[in-house]
Amino acid sequence: MPTATDPSPLELLPSFAPRPRATHVVFDFDGTLSWLRHGWTEVAQTVLIPRFPLHEGETAADIRTHLFREMIRFNGRPTPLFTTEMAAQIRQRGGTAEADELLESFLEPLHANAHARYAQLRDGTATRDDYIVHGGRTLLEQLAARELSIIILSGNPHDQISTEAEMLGLTPFCNGHVYGHTDAKNFTKQSVLENLMAEESFTGDNFVMFGDGAAEIEATRNLGGLAIAVCSDEHENGSGRVDEHKRAVLIESGADAIIADYRNPETLLQTIFGK
Repeated sequence: MPTATDPSPLELLPSFAPRPRATHVVFDFDGTLSWLRHGWTEVAQTVLIPRFPLHEGETAADIRTHLFREMIRFNGRPTPLFTTEMAAQIRQRGGTAEADELLESFLEPLHANAHARYAQLRDGTATRDDYIVHGGRTLLEQLAARELSIIILSGNPHDQISTEAEMLGLTPFCNGHVYGHTDAKNFTKQSVLENLMAEESFTGDNFVMFGDGAAEIEATRNLGGLAIAVCSDEHENGSGRVDEHKRAVLIESGADAIIADYRNPETLLQTIFGK
């Protein structure tokens, strides 16, 4: 398992093949580039665990493990879809839950944490890079130097992603390609990618995806791109530790490689592009 001092924490899976003809590199946002909303999994656990009735023989630890898996399975998709599924599961167990109430209960502390981090950026007690996944800015600089098109594609609201990307100084790398959802019910990352591929005339052979959610990994697999699973640590930015919950789900979703962060971007890019 990679450590914080490992010069190349990159796990290549059997499906991995370099993409020397890549022209476009797509990033999920939260957990992949931005660390502004780190710890969201613990927020969700705090909201959900008390609402989940236990089956006979189950423990709170069993529910916690189940929820981690469900959170990563839904990661990359609009949050209302996740809370709708969680409400349905709670009701199936004989509990009481409404999706809208779960959504509000989750978003309120999540937004409060994020706004506290905004304040740290404004008052100088934190730097932009404190809230970018370790090595992310250097990776973007090196991708830009290779003249690759960089795209941010998130399952969170478009206005939120645009604001936070600007706050972290990431927007200039993307040349206008920052996308979030404007309609949660009708949004999929695959449909956005398909539209971009048609508009900019690139194929699966020409794009690489970095993401920590099943939605973008599955979409990339379906479209023939190279999927790099960013199993970032939600608790300590730059720890070099792979989140094992993310790793298990993202391998099942079709990941071609696993990384914890971007600590050695030159080696990472040489491996991905084969040059």
